[in-house]
Amino acid sequence: MTEQQHADELRGLVEGRRFAMFTTVGADGVLVSRPMTIQEFDGWVVRFIAQDDNDVTRQSDGRQVNLAVMDGSTYVSLSGTGRVERGVAEKRALWDRLTEAYAGRPEDPDNIVLEVHVSSGEYWTGGNPLTRVLGLAKAAVTGERPDSGDHGAVQV
Repeated sequence: MTEQQHADELRGLVEGRRFAMFTTVGADGVLVSRPMTIQEFDGWVVRFIAQDDNDVTRQSDGRQVNLAVMDGSTYVSLSGTGRVERGVAEKRALWDRLTEAYAGRPEDPDNIVLEVHVSSGEYWTGGNPLTRVLGLAKAAVTGERPDSGDHGAVQV
């Protein structure tokens, strides 16, 4: 596959996903991951709604972060730089009823948009679940390794 094909595959694997594990480096240098709800995936920018006093906000703004997105047969890792956006217009553009139930109003200065500007990504796909099961059964009988699916890495 070409670099562009890998980038297109990576984008397709992330589009429509709602949840990611968001990893930052804590003040003590330890990696910290937490689940976050993806509000928008636009170009190579992933946006979340967060609270300004939250550790994820402090540990992300201007720093390297990682997002892990998975669905059981597909695994994606996105690396990039975090950025905090406090503009009300930007918050309103992402706001929905679920966000309002969780975070209140977009005008609340404690609510922010947390962006991740993706610089690279990697993915692994296992393929069709039935094909995987058949491949494992075949491997058990023949002793050959099963097809492990597709893998790609891209700089974006």
